[in-house]
Amino acid sequence: MWPFSFSTSNNSEAVTLLKFKKRITRISAPMEEEVINSILHSTIPVSEIEHLPTKQGIYAYFLNSTKDLGMFGKNGEVIYVGLAEKSLHGRDTLSHLASGKTGWSSFRRSIGAILKKELELIAIRRDLNGSKLRADKYKFTREGETKLTEWMFDNLKFGYWVSEIPLPKTELRNLEEKVILKMKPKLDLDRRTRSKNLLATHIDALRAVCRDEVKRKFK
Repeated sequence: MWPFSFSTSNNSEAVTLLKFKKRITRISAPMEEEVINSILHSTIPVSEIEHLPTKQGIYAYFLNSTKDLGMFGKNGEVIYVGLAEKSLHGRDTLSHLASGKTGWSSFRRSIGAILKKELELIAIRRDLNGSKLRADKYKFTREGETKLTEWMFDNLKFGYWVSEIPLPKTELRNLEEKVILKMKPKLDLDRRTRSKNLLATHIDALRAVCRDEVKRKFK
């Protein structure tokens, strides 16, 4: 049953159609709102993650209710949004929480740079035997990687949205961009949205400290 009846009068029909369009607009929330709602309602401590869906989706990391990163995040705030093109349980998503994977995770590099002094982290090159230095893809010593992972398990929460119907990569990325713009994660460095993040240059500066530390070791 349609929410409005239609009149044969031209003027009445025009008014009714306008009301109908407004009604549909209110009923049909933007897709990014559905994603954000799912993320917020699925949030659990990182330490409680056991198995994630093997479908593509969008996820977010939050600070828990007891941790404060100062300008980079208050209790409960979202600090990072990412996407899983193939599977939320895939290595791209889980690498954020794995020791030794900082060189492959921008999120870990940012968290590590912020906590470098507090955790006494020492930056080293990602590929110890590689031909290229790639100082910007730094990781930390084995002890430092363990400290960083423990901190993340103790202080972060994780929420996600699952795409029940596979989306083309471009469509999924566009949806991720809209979610980032809505949620405003504090550690966002995505090329498409970083201009909206006033903290981006501060994060860059802290990451540069780690990058320069790697360069000094290999002069």
